[in-house]
Amino acid sequence: MPSRRTARRAGLFAALAVALATAACGSDGGGSDTADAQPRAGGSVTYAARQEPDCWDPHASAQDVTAFTQRPVFDSLVYQTPDGSFEPWLAKSWKISDDGRAYTFELRDDVTFHDGAKLDAEAVKANFDHIVAKDTESQYAAGLLGPYEGVKVTGPQEIQVSFSRPYAPLLQVVSTTFLGIASPASLKAGSEKLCSGTDSIGSGPFRADAYTRGQQRTYTRYADYDWAPKSAGHSGPARLDSVTIRFLTEDATRVGALSSGQVDGAADIPANQIASVSKNPRLTTISRQVPGAVDAFYLNTRSELFSDVRVRKAFQRGLDLDTIVKSVFQGTTERAWSPLSPTTPNSYDPSLEKTWPYDPKLAGQLLDEAGWTGRDAEGYRTRDGRRLTVFAPIYGEATVFSQAAQAELKKIGFFLDLHASTDAAEISGLLDGGKYDTVELAWARPDGDILSSFFLSTETSVGGGHNFALVADPQVDEWLKAAQAEQDPKERATYYSQVQKWTIDQAVVVPAYVKNATVGVNKKVHDLRLSIATWPEFYPAWVQAD
Repeated sequence: MPSRRTARRAGLFAALAVALATAACGSDGGGSDTADAQPRAGGSVTYAARQEPDCWDPHASAQDVTAFTQRPVFDSLVYQTPDGSFEPWLAKSWKISDDGRAYTFELRDDVTFHDGAKLDAEAVKANFDHIVAKDTESQYAAGLLGPYEGVKVTGPQEIQVSFSRPYAPLLQVVSTTFLGIASPASLKAGSEKLCSGTDSIGSGPFRADAYTRGQQRTYTRYADYDWAPKSAGHSGPARLDSVTIRFLTEDATRVGALSSGQVDGAADIPANQIASVSKNPRLTTISRQVPGAVDAFYLNTRSELFSDVRVRKAFQRGLDLDTIVKSVFQGTTERAWSPLSPTTPNSYDPSLEKTWPYDPKLAGQLLDEAGWTGRDAEGYRTRDGRRLTVFAPIYGEATVFSQAAQAELKKIGFFLDLHASTDAAEISGLLDGGKYDTVELAWARPDGDILSSFFLSTETSVGGGHNFALVADPQVDEWLKAAQAEQDPKERATYYSQVQKWTIDQAVVVPAYVKNATVGVNKKVHDLRLSIATWPEFYPAWVQAD
């Protein structure tokens, strides 16, 4: 039997595989058109998701699908609005110490968990303690806390969270489902039960209800709910009586279920199906660019091959990304110029656009300089009898985009070896051991601090981080830590700009394309909107009467 860590890493890799499998784009919008209909209470919605959580505990799991499917159940201390700002939720106010190392949260006194327990300071402390506990084996939430030192109760409804150095990203961190607040009693169920999804108890607008592994989960309205954030699009109990999430992994099955009316909404509409869904008079699409880290190739700067910056730059400039992205995604998304998505709040540097275009002549010159001057029978470049091979481990299957990149790189002499495997232990071992040349992935997070996960020297795969380029540059560390210490969004953006420019100049990353989240929705469903993290929010949604 695999260890819990390996099993959860499997979930992480599965999440990466799904994240890279599709990208789609439709008209950007915040929800379905209400027309002349008036909101009403009652009814239900069935939604088709592409993936089922491997672990239902958001404190332990790194999967986006866990955060999405548990958002109806778990509230957060803070709410991040669509423009990236923050407003009260379970915490009605907060103060930041002058040195930026301590946050004091004053909690609401009218919140009740689904099991009847009251929200208080001890309950929130129990959640922080659970996140960082060794037995939780957190693969993401604990890392989001950065230089965390601890939490202490400073009053019946007041806690103080402390750090070893200033940490400005905390408000965004505590707005996520990954740091959602669970009933303290439920946390005592143990890791296995929490991961299995049988003990999910929060204070959210919906209770976790019947669950059939491999098929679906149902959520029922929590009638006492009355503490939604101001910008949630509704107040009081949820309008819907229930929500059911079905797990339909095949694109054709999911789109077919939506088109036939078997489900009311569906995630991840493929690029080649957006037009047909949009033309269906009963359906509409909602789309937003995903904030955070775009789909990109992270080049292992410590591998024998990519320790040479000339070879990294040849890889970077030898990919005709404009052509590949247009061909694969049929004009529904755009190529990337930065490791950050343009919708990442107060972070993206647009000055990078058009600064490193496709240049096969330059790529060839750089490979010549690096000694890769020979050619084998298949046309790949060689040096000292060895083929110019880029080893790329993949959990699951290689995507259409990855295969297109493979074909394109062959033109300049690179063999992109797409090593696909469903053995999580194998892939985990390769990544933790640095036995790869590149890793392709994307990661959603509406905060520029996602750059720290990928480029801070301490954030390696072994510790659950994503520094797959194995960057260890003191200047980059200094910029990232300065950004974490800065409360002014404009000043933080300046540091993030420097990091973005450095990563492109040093070719430690090759941004590929900007991911989009597109869902299809039946027009009878209104006010189903995408959060800033591009997950559907069911709380304000309602169903038009037949």
